[in-house]
Amino acid sequence: MRSAAGSRTWRAISAKAPSASPSDARRRDGPWRVRTLGGFPVRIELRSVFAGDAMPWLADTDVSAAYGFARGMVEAPTEADLRRRVLRTLAELVPADVLTWDRVELTTGAVGHEAVPAGAEPRGAFDAVVETSADHPLLAAHAARRRPALRLWEVVEAGPLTRSELYDHLLHAAGVEYEIAIGMHTGRGEAVVLGLGRTERQFSERDRDVLDVACPVLEGALRTTQARGRLAHALAADPPPGTAVVLLNRDGEIEPSSPDADRWLAEHFDAAEHPGWLPGPVADWLALPPRPPLVSDRDGRHLTVWLLPGDPHALLLEEHVASFRTDALGRLGLTPRETEVLRAAAILEDEAEIAWDLFLSLHAVRARLARLEAKLGVRTASDAVARALREST
Repeated sequence: MRSAAGSRTWRAISAKAPSASPSDARRRDGPWRVRTLGGFPVRIELRSVFAGDAMPWLADTDVSAAYGFARGMVEAPTEADLRRRVLRTLAELVPADVLTWDRVELTTGAVGHEAVPAGAEPRGAFDAVVETSADHPLLAAHAARRRPALRLWEVVEAGPLTRSELYDHLLHAAGVEYEIAIGMHTGRGEAVVLGLGRTERQFSERDRDVLDVACPVLEGALRTTQARGRLAHALAADPPPGTAVVLLNRDGEIEPSSPDADRWLAEHFDAAEHPGWLPGPVADWLALPPRPPLVSDRDGRHLTVWLLPGDPHALLLEEHVASFRTDALGRLGLTPRETEVLRAAAILEDEAEIAWDLFLSLHAVRARLARLEAKLGVRTASDAVARALREST
C-alpha cells in the first residue's frame, strides 16, 4: 500500500510546480499537448532545447561541466564501457540517488533495463511492472520521438501516477519521488533512455538544461561505439585481402574469426593450448598494456597484429608475404621454369628486364608468362604474382 507521505509528496507536486526563475513560469504557462502514453494522461510541453533556446539562466561553469562530462564519454571504446562510465559518473554532474539505462526497441517496445546502484530497485520489480516502454511515461515519450530532457511531473499528472503499479511497486519502492530522463536515438530502430531519480528535491531547470547540453554528445558517442562493434563483425565475416579479424569475448577468448585468422596465428605463434584460446605469445601481449602492434616474421611472411577496441574487442591481422611458399607453388602445379619466371616477375615489371635477368630471349619470357597466366587463370603477370602470394598466405 502506498504510504501517506508518498501521497502528500505527489499532491504537492501536482498542486504547485517547483519554484524557480521567471523563465520557469513562462514555460508552465506555455502551450501543452495532452496525449495518452501507457494509460497515463500525458502532457507534452511544446518547447525544444534542440531548436536553439539560449538558456540564459545556465552558468558558463555548468555548460563547461556538461561538455567536459560528455567529452569524457566520447573516449569510451565500447558501448558497454560507455554505459558503465555514464552510470558511474553522471551523478557528479546532476546529483541523483538512482540512475537507469533503458534500451528500447522502437518496433516492439521491448526494454532492456539496468539501474545503479545495484539493488536500488526491488528485485524483478521493473520487469513485473514495465512490460514495454508504453508502461513508463518517460520511456514512452522519449521512444516516440527525439525531445529535450523531461521531468516526470511534466508528462504525467501526479494523481494517476501515484495510483499506478509503476509508482507503488517500482518508483516509490526504490525511493524515487522525482525523476528526469533524456533520450538518445541510434538510428537503428532503438532508443536509449537515461534516467535519474531522487528521493528528495525536484530536478531544477539547471539540471534539465545541463542534461540537454550533454545529450547530443552522448548520442554521438553511443552511435560511434555501436558502429565500431558492427565494423568488427563485418570485417570478421568478409575481411579485405591480406587481412583477417578475430573477435574476442570479455575473457579474451576467440569468438567468431575470419577463415585465415586461426591458421595465421598458429603458424606465427604456434598452436594455442585449447580450442578458442589465443596462442600464448598473443595472450601475453594482450595482458600487458600499452599494446603496440605485435609483429612476427616467419618464412618470408610478415604478420602485424593490432588491437581494435570495441564491443566486442577485435584483433586485426595484416600479413605481407615477401616470398612464395614452395608447397603453395606445388599446389598450383607450376613447373620449375614457370616458377623461375614467376619469381622474376615478382620483382621486375618489364619483360625485357626479366629476360636479361634470366638470360632468356624476350620471346621465351613472353611464352613462359603466357603459359603461367593461362595455368593460373589470370590475364597479366602481376595478377599471377598476386595469385601465388595469396596461395602462400
